[in-house]
Amino acid sequence: MFLKNENSQVKLIYSLLVLSIGVSSFSQKTLRVGYINMDYILENFDDFKQANQEYSLKLDKWRREIERTQKEIEKKYDELEIKRPLLTTSIYNELKEEINFEKRELEEYKQKRFGPEGDWIIQEKILIQPIQDEVLEAVQKIADKNKFDFIFDKSSAIIMLYSEKKYDISELVLKSILRQEKIENLQMNFDDESKEKRRDSILKIRELKKISLQKKRDSIINARKNKK
Repeated sequence: MFLKNENSQVKLIYSLLVLSIGVSSFSQKTLRVGYINMDYILENFDDFKQANQEYSLKLDKWRREIERTQKEIEKKYDELEIKRPLLTTSIYNELKEEINFEKRELEEYKQKRFGPEGDWIIQEKILIQPIQDEVLEAVQKIADKNKFDFIFDKSSAIIMLYSEKKYDISELVLKSILRQEKIENLQMNFDDESKEKRRDSILKIRELKKISLQKKRDSIINARKNKK
């Protein structure tokens, strides 16, 4: 799952207009057009798999909480109806109002988690959006380097009736991201190794200082003994 643009249809029309204008305005220039399959890239990106799994776990947890509370409220309604013949009208109404209050609280909780501006959107932005942005950044770099005029997303709302495989740069984008990730991991390992070497060097210097001080002490003690 990743964020979909709400104005995708408008963007499609706009993109087609820009493309048609580009063709007419720059008829002497060969336009470079490519496309990606965002779904394919994300499905083969380990960071996305992990983030998507974490996101799904959060949603499942909230759903289970809601279902459990819903069953508890229904059970309270059933138990109240069983006891109704034994209760006065005022006590019955009072107990029912308490259950109704719990039901209203549950509805508010549903809205908080899954409403139009609920936590599910916030979590999606926190967990998924940065990864999608990383993909788009890689696409931008490849487009700049290879002088692409247009790059479309095959998995979005854009309808591609036919697309030749040679224009698909999904693998190129994926390799670029994984290569950058490997470089960053190597840099982290190098930094860790450098820190470890510095730490070992400091410890060695301290040990040599201790040995030197000990030798000085031993020398002073021996000199005093010889005087006696």
